[in-house]
Amino acid sequence: MLLTREPTGKVDPRVRRTRRLLQQALTELMAEKSFRSITVQDIAERATVNRVTFYAHFADKYALLEYTIREGFRQQLRSQLPEGSPYTAENLGRLLRTVCEFLSGMGSQCPPPHGQMEPLMERQIKAEVYEILGAWLAHLPPYPNGKGPSPEQAAMVATWAIYGAAVQWSQQERRQPVQAFVEQVLPILLAGLHPRAISPSIDGTAAALARRAGRGR
Repeated sequence: MLLTREPTGKVDPRVRRTRRLLQQALTELMAEKSFRSITVQDIAERATVNRVTFYAHFADKYALLEYTIREGFRQQLRSQLPEGSPYTAENLGRLLRTVCEFLSGMGSQCPPPHGQMEPLMERQIKAEVYEILGAWLAHLPPYPNGKGPSPEQAAMVATWAIYGAAVQWSQQERRQPVQAFVEQVLPILLAGLHPRAISPSIDGTAAALARRAGRGR
């Protein structure tokens, strides 16, 4: 299953503050040593709370890491794609670029090994990307005679494609500029998502829109 997300609602300011302290503590520790070597006691001490308080908010350090990744990625997404942003080639390019830059940032900020982090990071990023793509595609006209993938299927495949492409880019020893990478991949994503939805995927202006996405940051 790809869609897993906490229910949202009003959070007590004290709870929000404690979680923020724990997030900050984990982020600072991950800049100093590998996630594998960090303990709950380390996090609690850095956040100036006790272990009981930690466990009142998170089941373990993995739950805190997932929460930290999800919140960090959401913030980065919202800075590029405010709520209500429509499905356009430009916005799709921004989505891909944001995933690339988030993965690159996490890799540079956290010392290796990343083995324990990567599955958690993948799950959280994919869930957010899937939600955005699903909302976009749900508003598009259906394929003629019902032929073609459902919005859910298209969103799932595109989510894997976006994440896989971003991982491949972030792991290159000699990375090409992220905007050049977006311009290369964007037409493929557009064609696969919903070929009739956005004319730039057909008339050759997707790259121009991708460049605009980079300048609009």
